[in-house]
Amino acid sequence: MIPISEILLPSHVNLAIAAGDQSGAVLEVLGQLRGDPRVLDWEALHAAVVERNAPALAAGGVGICIAHGRTNAVQSLVMAAGRSTAGIRSPQIGEKVRLVFVAGIPSALDAEYLRIVGAIARLCREARTLDQLLAAADAKTFVDLLAVGETRL
Repeated sequence: MIPISEILLPSHVNLAIAAGDQSGAVLEVLGQLRGDPRVLDWEALHAAVVERNAPALAAGGVGICIAHGRTNAVQSLVMAAGRSTAGIRSPQIGEKVRLVFVAGIPSALDAEYLRIVGAIARLCREARTLDQLLAAADAKTFVDLLAVGETRL
């Protein structure tokens, strides 16, 4: 089992997404993975994530988007995250998206990805954890909140 803290690095967390729409936000968050040594082919990862057109889901009155691409352009599971203070318009839900997660998944780690995504979705449905993620003062705190929550599940 790979812990969230090894997949999502604080340097890949943007607590001030500038994009105003969901697709722009996904691309903005995805851009944080450019240059990560676990990404073998940036263009292929970009194409795999864009192709899937990630849906948003509602959690506690807040929208969350978890985008991903299954591709051998990554050598291990990688993730980036972002937070929008103002909220981002989503075509799927009425709530504004406040949290965006983007992952690159090698084909061999599908089950591990599903476990991580499930953990993030469950944590974001917990009002206390969601409030803490929305208020996290820095990227390390954001990742630590997810890591601590993951051990609780």
